[in-house]
Order: sequence, then C-alpha cells, then structure tokens
Amino acid sequence: MTNKEKFLTLVSNEKTSTLENAKERIRNRAMLRESQKIALKVLVKLDELGWSQKDLAREMKVKPQQVNKMVQGKVNFTIDTQIKLQDILNIPILATYYEKQFKEIEELILNFASSRIYEAEEMNQIQNLNNLYENSVHIYKKSEIEYKLPA
Repeated sequence: MTNKEKFLTLVSNEKTSTLENAKERIRNRAMLRESQKIALKVLVKLDELGWSQKDLAREMKVKPQQVNKMVQGKVNFTIDTQIKLQDILNIPILATYYEKQFKEIEELILNFASSRIYEAEEMNQIQNLNNLYENSVHIYKKSEIEYKLPA
C-alpha cells in the first residue's frame, strides 16, 4: 500500500481499525516495558548468584529457550511464571513478595518477643527460687537460734 493510499484510508469515511491498532500497540508497549523490567531483575539476580540461564531453567523446570526469551524481555509473563521467578530468585516482582517478607519479619519479631517473654518468665522463676532459698536460709538460721540448746 502506497503512502497516498494509506492517507486516503485515514481520511476516508470508511470505518478502519487504525484506532484499535494504535491502542493495541500502546498496550503491547506497556507490557513490553514491564517484561523488560522483570528481565533486568532476573539478569541482575542471575549475575549475583553466579547462575546461568540453564541453571534457572533447571530450577524452573522449563526449557533453556524459554528462559532465554524471558531475559530478552519480549514475553508476556504469566502470574505463575512471575511467582516462580520471585520464589526461586527471591526478587520482588509481585506485591506478594513484600507480603511474604512482612510475614517473615513479623514471625521473627513474634519469636523474639516470645523468647524475651520466656526469658522474663525464666528470670521470674529464678528470682522466686532465689527468694525461696533466702527465706529457707533465714528460717533455718532463726530456728537454729531459737532452738539452740544451752551448752
């Protein structure tokens, strides 16, 4: 189709799919941008771990060619794939990553707090035993003085 024909199609009264095509390109552009961001995160993490794409493919139980497409940033990542990448590489992709991190931190805080409570209870028990011992010694000494037979 020549430029003149394209122009006439644009200005004609006939209904065309130009607007829909433009919207689709914009949607694809946004998806590709997100895919590229994920691909960059994956590549950086693979470098940090010293992993190859084959290593990642083995962990994900997919073919190396699929991982290659992912790291090129040209695929529409499914939620399942995003979750796999997030869990295997421990990188933030979805909001669930942060939810998981918060849960882990919350568990650590609760464990720490409960260990402190346990330590406090343990300290109370030690203090109670100490008090009991001191009272026993005091009673023993008092009884020794009161019931001491004259020499």
